[in-house]
Amino acid sequence: MLRVAGIVALLVLASCNQTSVKTVPSPSPVIAQGNWSQTLAFQGEVPGQMTGIVPDTATQQSACTGSRTHNGETWSDSFFGTLDSSGQEWQVTFLIGNFRGPGTYNNADINVQLQTLDNTKAWLNLAPDKVVFIVDRSQQSGSVDAMLTNASSGKNGAEHITGRWNCQG
Repeated sequence: MLRVAGIVALLVLASCNQTSVKTVPSPSPVIAQGNWSQTLAFQGEVPGQMTGIVPDTATQQSACTGSRTHNGETWSDSFFGTLDSSGQEWQVTFLIGNFRGPGTYNNADINVQLQTLDNTKAWLNLAPDKVVFIVDRSQQSGSVDAMLTNASSGKNGAEHITGRWNCQG
C-alpha cells in the first residue's frame, strides 16, 4: 500500500513541475508572390509580352523546383501571368522529366506549355516543334525559344515563345 502511495505521489509531483512545450513551425524560405521577372515574347495565335507573374490565389499558385532538383529528377517551373492589356491570365509550364543539371535541353527533353486558366485553349511542343531551353547555373533562370502546337487544331508552330524566364525573387 505504501508503495502505491509513493508512485501516486511521484506522478502528482511530476505533473506539477511539467512545463508545456510550445511548438513553433520551422521557417520556410518564402519568395514574395508576383515578383518573378519574366522577359518573354509570345508570337502567333496569342501575341504579347510577359514581364512578371501575378500573385498566387487559392486556385492558382506559381511554383518552381529550381535548385532543389537533382540529376535524374523532374525539374519544373509553372507560373501565371498576363500577356497583353486585356488582363487575361495565362499559365506557362516548363517541365524537364530527366533533369541533368544546368545546361541546354532540346525538343523531347523539355515540355513547354501555354494555356488559359480554364484549359479551353492550350499550346504545347510536340515532335516536329523545335525547342531550345537553357537552365542557368542557379537552376532558377534561363532562356527559352520554343515553337508550340495548338492542342485543339493540331497546327504546328502556332505559337512561338522566346526570351528569359525566371523563378526566383
